[in-house]
Amino acid sequence: MPEKKTTKSKSKSASSGSSKKSGSSKSGRHIKLTLKELIIIAVAAVVLFFAYQYSPTVRSVVDDVIAEILTQDEGKTEVSGGTEIGNVDLSDEYLLPVCPGGADHIHRDYTGYSLCYRESYEQAEWAATCLTREKLKKKASGRTDNFRPDPEVETGSSTLADYKGSGYDRGHLVPAADLAWSEKSMDDSFYMTNMSPQTADFNRGIWKELEEQVRDWAKDFGTVYTVSGPILEKKKYKTIGKSKVAVPEYYYKVLLAHTDDDKWSAIGFILPNAGSDKPFIDFAVSVDEVERRCNIDFFAPLDDDVEAQLESKFDAKFWGLKK
Repeated sequence: MPEKKTTKSKSKSASSGSSKKSGSSKSGRHIKLTLKELIIIAVAAVVLFFAYQYSPTVRSVVDDVIAEILTQDEGKTEVSGGTEIGNVDLSDEYLLPVCPGGADHIHRDYTGYSLCYRESYEQAEWAATCLTREKLKKKASGRTDNFRPDPEVETGSSTLADYKGSGYDRGHLVPAADLAWSEKSMDDSFYMTNMSPQTADFNRGIWKELEEQVRDWAKDFGTVYTVSGPILEKKKYKTIGKSKVAVPEYYYKVLLAHTDDDKWSAIGFILPNAGSDKPFIDFAVSVDEVERRCNIDFFAPLDDDVEAQLESKFDAKFWGLKK
């Protein structure tokens, strides 16, 4: 597991000089407001209250600011060591999200992973696998690059021709390197249903780096359940190819770690489809936040109370994330 460091608090010594003014103290200064200033503050508070109540625009702005503050606070949570949640039903190998079914949601199982294909966007909205330390020790197959459509998708999946000359990479949702433990799983990772249009700077940069970090976490913790995909929250996106493959603006990755000493911890990441040199902590969010953006119930087989406990916040210290 990542090394956990204890941050020592620093204190400043109080000034040696004494003050004869009333109301002064070592803890700070008292702020005195005039009657006029108090009236202005009160009027501003009343105006803001009614604006929030009756103006959807103001309410939306205020809610977004509050949500941003709460998200930043989550990143500073220092609950170390993960969470003990008792017995968990692990009969579902990947703790899969729900795939609603129907013409626009096609559930496909492959060797080593599963996904939910969105026909209207010509790509999966989620792709899930489970990484373990034991699987990562195996190296049964090298990269095959056997990109091909999935014939089992009756409506037809995206094709290589859709990406040719588009300027976008065929970006894996479940990485090929996660599935190198068998020749079949590696080969299955190259179905076009597992691809999404990613900029080269993103696919070969921070997305690849995050994939590598997830494998390191799996080696450290023992088991990491992963779900990755594009955020498909708009009706219309830029498209490529004859199949009109949507080009997502953001991608997500949600993780659920299970340690050797039976501790659990969950975290999410939301990243723009562009290159970045920022640290992972800048993109970290709670799983609940990813669910809100994607309208997907991640790790659905878990009991609701367990989900609520794990998904409402993330523990940056557990994951070894820092600025």
